[in-house]
Amino acid sequence: MSISYRALSLLLVLLVTGLVHADPGKAMEAYQKGQYKVAYKEFKKAAMKGHLDSQYNLAVMLYTGKGIPRDKAEAIYWFVKAAEGGDETAQYNLGVLFSTDKDLPNEYPKMDKGEIYFEVANKGATSNKEKAFKWYKMAAEQGHVSAQLNLGVIYNQGIGVKRNYAEAARWYEKAAAKGNKKGQLNLGILYDLGRGVKKDLVKAAGFYKKAAKQGMRDAQYNLGIIYYNGEGGVKQDYAESYAWLSLATEQGSELASIYKEKVEAKLNSADKKTARSLAYRYYRAYVKPFLK
Repeated sequence: MSISYRALSLLLVLLVTGLVHADPGKAMEAYQKGQYKVAYKEFKKAAMKGHLDSQYNLAVMLYTGKGIPRDKAEAIYWFVKAAEGGDETAQYNLGVLFSTDKDLPNEYPKMDKGEIYFEVANKGATSNKEKAFKWYKMAAEQGHVSAQLNLGVIYNQGIGVKRNYAEAARWYEKAAAKGNKKGQLNLGILYDLGRGVKKDLVKAAGFYKKAAKQGMRDAQYNLGIIYYNGEGGVKQDYAESYAWLSLATEQGSELASIYKEKVEAKLNSADKKTARSLAYRYYRAYVKPFLK
């Protein structure tokens, strides 16, 4: 495993201006002279002020134990800081260390790799979609549910990668299995449309219902429409349709309001009473608890 130090010459000129009590240049000079304790002290001062290269170099010193006691846990901490700040070498080193250093879990038991990868991905999501994809995927493979959802969206929309509905469905399913309501909704949509999976309205309704029960307005609307149409193995049920469309309407869906009126027109007086009672119960269970 090879981890190299960063020469600070150009970056020093650009970044040292705001550092009053820390001098990255002094740190590098001390390191090159073998004055490692001085270098460590100065790198740490600059690192705590937010100087990316100092954070990176401090991490390298701590990981290698060059002239100071080796501390992998603190090394990872500073690699993460630099990586979250956009330092590409720190990002690369994190990937290498997590993949090859089997001692890290024991050295740093509270470290959540998935969360680290996810945060790094979020930092770079707007500036570099391809790199964000790489970090989201690493986080998703660690089981990070939000990263799994985001990876599904990336594949679904073709953001920085070729659109792939099958991969989108695979990652949505992983997020949905952990109770993620957006993953459940999005997977339901893919089954509804037959994108990346075989069209299956029964499965679509099942995933919509899971998300709808967590207060997802769009899932409530989609579920209401499925019950309204009664296709693909889903039994037509105007009372259920009315209830779910009522919930979506209460949460601001204009389309739901339109279809709710269409459903209501098909109900007799007794059925309307039943449907409204159902809508009231569903509102108390599947909307009210999620209102802020």
